[in-house]
Amino acid sequence: MRLPTSTFNLFAIASLIGLGAIGWIHIGLVASTEDSAFRSARYDVTWTGSAGRIEILELQLRVAKYLESGSAEDADQVYLYSQIVEGRLENWNTGVFGEYLDDSPARRAMFDRAHAEFRDAKTAFARIDDPEVLARLQKKIDLIVPILDRIGTDAHTHTVTVNAAIRDQLIEEQRVQQYLSFGLIGAGALLLMVMMYQNRSLVRAHRAARESAAGFSDLAHHDGLTGLPNRLAFKGEFDAAMEATDHDSNMLAVFAIDLDGFKAVNDLLGHSAGDDLLIEVSARLRKLVDKLGHGNIVSRFGGDEFVVLLQGKAAVSRHQDIAARILAELSRPYLVQRSTVAIGATIGLSLLDRAGDSASNPLLDADLALSNAKAQGKGIVVTFDPSMRQDFERRGRLEIDLKTALGNGEIFPFYQPQVDIRTGQVVGFEALARWNHPELGWIGPNEFIPIAETSSQIVELGRCILTTACAQAREFPEKMRVSVNLSVGQMLRDDVIGMVSGVLASTGFPAHRLTLEVTESVMMSEPELAARTLNELKSLGISIALDDFGTGYSALSYLRQFDWDELKIDKSFVDDLADDPRSLSIVESVVDLATELGMKVVAEGVESSDQDEILRNSGCHIAQGYLYGRPQPIEDVHLLLLKLLAAEEPDSDEPAKASG
Repeated sequence: MRLPTSTFNLFAIASLIGLGAIGWIHIGLVASTEDSAFRSARYDVTWTGSAGRIEILELQLRVAKYLESGSAEDADQVYLYSQIVEGRLENWNTGVFGEYLDDSPARRAMFDRAHAEFRDAKTAFARIDDPEVLARLQKKIDLIVPILDRIGTDAHTHTVTVNAAIRDQLIEEQRVQQYLSFGLIGAGALLLMVMMYQNRSLVRAHRAARESAAGFSDLAHHDGLTGLPNRLAFKGEFDAAMEATDHDSNMLAVFAIDLDGFKAVNDLLGHSAGDDLLIEVSARLRKLVDKLGHGNIVSRFGGDEFVVLLQGKAAVSRHQDIAARILAELSRPYLVQRSTVAIGATIGLSLLDRAGDSASNPLLDADLALSNAKAQGKGIVVTFDPSMRQDFERRGRLEIDLKTALGNGEIFPFYQPQVDIRTGQVVGFEALARWNHPELGWIGPNEFIPIAETSSQIVELGRCILTTACAQAREFPEKMRVSVNLSVGQMLRDDVIGMVSGVLASTGFPAHRLTLEVTESVMMSEPELAARTLNELKSLGISIALDDFGTGYSALSYLRQFDWDELKIDKSFVDDLADDPRSLSIVESVVDLATELGMKVVAEGVESSDQDEILRNSGCHIAQGYLYGRPQPIEDVHLLLLKLLAAEEPDSDEPAKASG
């Protein structure tokens, strides 16, 4: 029986409409399945949490092992794992895991507490040879471990819950797709084609899910941005290289690489450009290292820090040439987001022949060499020397002892005379910090002041010197002034005005007899804050001097930004006065300019009578240096003042004259 044409047409139209609806539903389900697979990969934070749990437990184990053995090798392991845990905590605090922490205020509070405890314990890792410090450190870690373990466990539970919901959604979608597939079979060839397309989509979705699951392990060992092995993967390769028994593998070389100028690219072009630059740097390093043979590895430790490990005598014997090639390769211009940028690199290099020196840790040695390289300048290679570790240990000890020294009065001012260059009379003193260590003897300011600045103790050091100088200078003759340096760290404190006011009030020293010296770096760091702070200090009656003028950044605009009372010419110009006409011209120009602006000029580092005469003829007002007197303790200052007072008294056979 034939169906009427009109009925067939209606059936055909209805079938087409049904097929279209089924096809539309199929398309939506396939897209939803792929999205579910993507979300399954995105929200799985298990590997990150598990890695953190393993690393903090390993650190706890290494501390316990060192507590038992006390060996240097175990101490190195403690330090290494402290760095790994520090990196892991930074990783937890950002990205997807950071979002996971922020989802729960309680979880975020737990992490912040553990993070704060670890930062508080960080300085203790350099002093674990002290039993008390080690015991406190172990307690800190014992407190941190359960917190991080709880967070890591919760991350696993969270992932299981999220993925379970996604799997349920996938199962439900697959069930609907099956029902639709049965309907499509009866609709003919067109429905069959739709079902084949659906099956192919399912295969792609399942493949994506499997690849995502396999990728979790890869992500745990590779940097997400550059694809290079990360710190964890490098640690595995490094440990394997250290344990190798093959004679050729006994030779190891580690290159710790830090990019020069990377921050400027980030600031000028944005973080996206910075990421593109890191990818290009990684590609160049990978290509270079691959050419050096099997067993070598380049890793990104984070930020703009890279580490290269070379194994075997053939590669290690050419370490200097390889380091030079790395510098040359990384210094070639880059094309980043249509902009040409140029950066450089600084390298710390360490070598190890395990056949003769199995106690060294070339990874730590390379890091120390890199720190020394950055201290010396950029774009250079510095090879580790055992003296660097001695310097590192000495610096660590001085940093620890510095706080005690301030409390015990071991750091105090010496005073260098400042004279009126026209009359030769002493008009004041500059207070200079000196440290007499009870065991190490005299520690130079060039050594301990940078330590104070980097360890945030410069503020207390400055307060100590200012307080002592004001208290002691109160006994000087009324005409005598005292100058004290004010550091950048002190200037950036909001309470510097209150601190200086409090010192003047507590010591009773007149503000008009105090000069505070600041360097140009103060004006560079926070120009508006610096100018506002200096104006408030000057309103107290204090004089302000611009120190070390002529070095560093020396911009005449600084003379316009503030009404300076004194301008101090750096010793480097004074040294060359007699031999370099250009230095003389500069000094004369500075004196003329300062005089025109109503400032006194103080010359530092005057050591000869020739320099004294030249400065006097140039119109300089005040000078200080070894020619007039070295920095001396307060007892010697009192003797000097007594001699000056005696010299000013008139002879009994002559009429009395007013002292001037």
